[in-house]
Amino acid sequence: MPFLAVSCDAPGGYGRAAPGGTTTYTGWDLAVGGAPEVTSDHLRPAEQARDDTLPPQPLAIAVLVLVLVGLAGAVAIRGVRARRAATALAAAIGAVFLVANQATARALLESRLREQLTVPMPTGKTAADFIADQGGFALCLLLLALVAIFNGIGWLRAPAPSTPPLGPPPAPPPGGVPDAAVSGKLHE
Repeated sequence: MPFLAVSCDAPGGYGRAAPGGTTTYTGWDLAVGGAPEVTSDHLRPAEQARDDTLPPQPLAIAVLVLVLVGLAGAVAIRGVRARRAATALAAAIGAVFLVANQATARALLESRLREQLTVPMPTGKTAADFIADQGGFALCLLLLALVAIFNGIGWLRAPAPSTPPLGPPPAPPPGGVPDAAVSGKLHE
């Protein structure tokens, strides 16, 4: 799913995209450093293409790991409260890392776009004006937030685990025979 895009209006184009083309980075591209998608009808000739790949983003990798840890915890942890807490925590931290990754990747793309300018920047515009968040980022952030919120609520509403009383267990009655009151209740 697309996370970031360098607009078709970028002055002089960007990377492999000629003017009028759009370069789109998916979450996977950000995590592993893959090549972004470029609108096919606006590809530069190979000899004019510039680098548009980003190195793997550590925060994107951390989000991916946190999602996997949250899924594993949701399956493997037996106690309801512990499972809810672990899942909510993994999702909340993942959401924070996702936002931080998006800001980091945007800053990197802004820097790259400024470096690759072949024509002057239009008056009143900055490189940030040509970089846009995409639906994949918003959807991923929404899902992580919902998982964190609903599991946090579930954790708050789940009954606390019963704890055994402190101290040694009660001693059996003398002779190992229950008293008459308890014995009568057992037979009713």
